[in-house]
Amino acid sequence: MPTPFPSLESFKETLPFPIHWVSDPETGERLRERILARQEPWGLDIETTLTGQHHCEVALVQISDGREAWLIDSLAFDYKPVIEALYASPLHVLIVHGGIGDLAVLKRVLGIMAENVFDTLVAAQVLAIPSPNLRELARECMMVRMTKGSQQSNWRVRPLTQGQFKYGALDAWVLPGIARVLGGRVAAAGKTPELRTGIKAMLDSVKAYQPPRAHPYEQGFAHRNRDKKARARLHALLDWRTLMANKGHIALLMSVGNRLLGTIAEKNPTNDAELKAAGFPSSLIRRYGERMLKVMASPGDVRE
Repeated sequence: MPTPFPSLESFKETLPFPIHWVSDPETGERLRERILARQEPWGLDIETTLTGQHHCEVALVQISDGREAWLIDSLAFDYKPVIEALYASPLHVLIVHGGIGDLAVLKRVLGIMAENVFDTLVAAQVLAIPSPNLRELARECMMVRMTKGSQQSNWRVRPLTQGQFKYGALDAWVLPGIARVLGGRVAAAGKTPELRTGIKAMLDSVKAYQPPRAHPYEQGFAHRNRDKKARARLHALLDWRTLMANKGHIALLMSVGNRLLGTIAEKNPTNDAELKAAGFPSSLIRRYGERMLKVMASPGDVRE
């Protein structure tokens, strides 16, 4: 069943392009056919559950040809055929910004790899642009004002908020225009070989990427703490936080960092008072304290 489309009446006039919500196999198939039928650059961006490249889920995929934008509800149906279509033809230039992260996530989640890519971040770096972030490039190249207010929001929420919807659509829509401007500047500066080298290095890194077997923080923790039970508690807490964050518990993810989990694993609190004394935010204890204590008591049984 299609997932809800956000209510756009109050702000749709502020977006200078049509936006399409894709949340079921039939609409996805029509988009796939459209992609395969047209030989043009496509901007690609994704929003994730914020748990990092190695562990996150893809919560939204945004693509644009520079005239329209499609927001793909990756939680609602199998969107892999759409991405395969984007990757399929050498005539499709896939435009990304800082693609090493997004492309690695899609490789991990879907098991596929892009080849014909233009990375606007790499192009901006080749041109030595002082502030090569997407917001500044959109302003400089397209005179489009973007905000990052929704960047670290809960992208699993449905329907999306109006702020999320606008943010996601703009992130993809500006990419083809930015690529045209930067590509022209790179060519005019005689730096096309540098750009190709930079993009190849980025793609080689994505191809070589393999998720680590353990959370990176666990490795450092293991060097300084030889207590196997503490290490097991940390592993369980990290897994539990990832599980919760991937289900949309953003406040927990943002408020409880790796170091705090390491401290809690070492101190091994057994009640709410000890958990608070270890540094766990008192505002979150009522909601998460009991479950955290259970996770530490039975580190081999991590459930929501």
